[in-house]
Amino acid sequence: MQIIALVRRFESCPLHQYLQRDFQKISQRFDEVPANSKTMPSRGEHHSLDLNKDGKVDAGDISHIFSEAERAKLDRELDSIRERRLGDTRFFRWAVEDYVLLFGVAFGGFFLLLIATASTGLLSGDSVTIDQTLSKTPLDNGGECIDKQGQIWLSIYEDHHDLKVKSYNVPEINTAMVVSYTNIDGNLTEIFQRGTGNLAIEIEGEDLFIGDQTLTVSLHNLSSDPSVDDSNITLGSSEIFSQSSSIGVERRAGGGLFSGLFSDEEVIDIDLRETGPRACLTFKDLGEWGWLLMAAEWAGGRETAMLTGGSGGVPAWWMAFVSLGMSIVFLCIQYPLMHKMYHREGEEALNKEQVKRLITRVLENSQEEASVKIDFELLRMQERAISIDVFVPYVPQSRSIMTVTDVRSTLLRNLLSEFSIFGEMRPLQLRVQSMTASLSEETIMLDNDLTMHGFDPSVVDDDYRPFFESISIIGTIEDLARPVIQELLNQYDLEDEGTLVSADEKAIYVRMIYRPKMRFGYFLFPRNFLEIEESLSDRLRDGLSNLLGDRKVIVSARNLKRTLADQAVAGRVEQGGSDFAGEALVAKQHGITGTLLQTVGGDILSSVEYVAQRNRNRIDKYGFWGLIVFVWIPFMASGVLVGAMLGLVARMRFERVLLACTVGGTAASITWAYTARGIIEFMERYQAEVLIPFLIGLVFLFTFFHLRRNKRLRREELFRESMLFFSRVSLD
Repeated sequence: MQIIALVRRFESCPLHQYLQRDFQKISQRFDEVPANSKTMPSRGEHHSLDLNKDGKVDAGDISHIFSEAERAKLDRELDSIRERRLGDTRFFRWAVEDYVLLFGVAFGGFFLLLIATASTGLLSGDSVTIDQTLSKTPLDNGGECIDKQGQIWLSIYEDHHDLKVKSYNVPEINTAMVVSYTNIDGNLTEIFQRGTGNLAIEIEGEDLFIGDQTLTVSLHNLSSDPSVDDSNITLGSSEIFSQSSSIGVERRAGGGLFSGLFSDEEVIDIDLRETGPRACLTFKDLGEWGWLLMAAEWAGGRETAMLTGGSGGVPAWWMAFVSLGMSIVFLCIQYPLMHKMYHREGEEALNKEQVKRLITRVLENSQEEASVKIDFELLRMQERAISIDVFVPYVPQSRSIMTVTDVRSTLLRNLLSEFSIFGEMRPLQLRVQSMTASLSEETIMLDNDLTMHGFDPSVVDDDYRPFFESISIIGTIEDLARPVIQELLNQYDLEDEGTLVSADEKAIYVRMIYRPKMRFGYFLFPRNFLEIEESLSDRLRDGLSNLLGDRKVIVSARNLKRTLADQAVAGRVEQGGSDFAGEALVAKQHGITGTLLQTVGGDILSSVEYVAQRNRNRIDKYGFWGLIVFVWIPFMASGVLVGAMLGLVARMRFERVLLACTVGGTAASITWAYTARGIIEFMERYQAEVLIPFLIGLVFLFTFFHLRRNKRLRREELFRESMLFFSRVSLD
């Protein structure tokens, strides 16, 4: 009665309409059950009501109905998603991300062409028009520059507590430089330097008057009287250039920012009150600095590039343009490509139950190919944000030639193939375990009295002719298969490292281990083991067609030295290392885009994805504005790529992520470009300019070790949890 009541309650379930026909049949069967019966043994054959085939008719059979209905529902959903993803395989679907990608490619080409043209000097290489024009606008916080090409100009600067004066663009004639200053005693002093063309004078800081004074530098033409005395130069020669500058000299404790910690010695500090306008950079100078800034930003981040440019006197607007240009190229090219690889529409994003069902049905369909019987009762899965872990226990079928490695490779190949179709990009870690080394169909025991138990003589067929005929056919198949295998080895220039051929009444089994003979085969051998297996299977079917009959051809081929082609079966392979054993594989994305992102940019993307996963809670909490700040704040992230990946992980709309990363990246570029020179001047003011190269190197090392640390932490998190999971579910 309890069972009938359960059935009646089930009729009110929403699934009743979908399974109405089946439920009517089941209800009729339940009416045949005696009222006082709770269970019914199957007695050799499963009872028609024993739906889960456990030997009993009970509430578990109703649960089985629900399970089958849920499984059918998940299969329909997966089939629908699979059909949609296979139906439209166009790379360009003319969505928003496609237009952004086209813009990124066009802008990237223009940006690189501009830098290349400028640096080579092919187009107006000596022109300073761009820098001179923009220096008059608010874009240049350093003031207006002057065109010093062809004009005589002076550079006056402090060098290790001494004062240096250099002249530029002086004609190649006999000239003299005269520097007039107030010495330590308060007397006006003149220093003379004769020569041809550009000249330089160095004044020791200890000789300068402590306090404020005016430094006067003049250049004189001595062509008419080269032998004139120094005392008569200013009166007996023509002056061709003169410049006065205000300077302040003071004594202070040595050590600058660290005064009193490392040295108590006093040093001379020279403050140039009027340095004059900077010299305008030519178009070629801007191009050369463009390459240098890009290299510095690529290697050490935006901070390294800005400090390098600031110490070299590069105008802020050019540093901002180069940094922003790189951000646009990365964002508008890599983000759309990442979006195509990682993003799935709402109805195509697999939930936990769909992922579990997808893996289960792939394993169900792979049993025959792998020659195993999987125990789905002991099958275990662990789904995480950064990986999917699957433990598969199995029993090998009779006469199976598959090793544990072969079984794992077969299951991995099929799982990754489906993951690629469904857009599942998380690393897959698969561990398989054989539940028994060998199975015996019969166990025959011999007692002390030589009586055999477990042996039935009636099953022995006294006609042995079919048996020996089958042995003859099997032997012939094995003999004829070897020339076919050798022909394949010769054609592909392979070395046989061990081949096993066997056959029975059901199939012919071939296990082959080969090695390419060609030099540099790891890089150059074009075929993976799947292509070798397929080629050998086709050859055996054609060459032995008259002997095979209904027999299947089962081939297992492995390259002794795995090549790049073999590795290409998976898009990316990650190894656990010495501390954390394991191997994680990512589904391959086809095409040039997928290949580049999974090979050249594989490590970068995996690290970026890990950082995004770690900071997802922040974005879930603060959303659009939080993403802007995340991209903007120095050292908080690695630029727009991390922000873009973070938006993908948080499933934000493409347009919102693009806008947030653009605003944040622009703010970061402008902030660093217009503060870098201030940082340099601050360090120079406190005698810490010697630390500028050290600071640049420190920023570079910080970025390098930061990325390396993220990579190490990701690997530890990826494999540590998986090792614990597999140790819990292992049958050992």
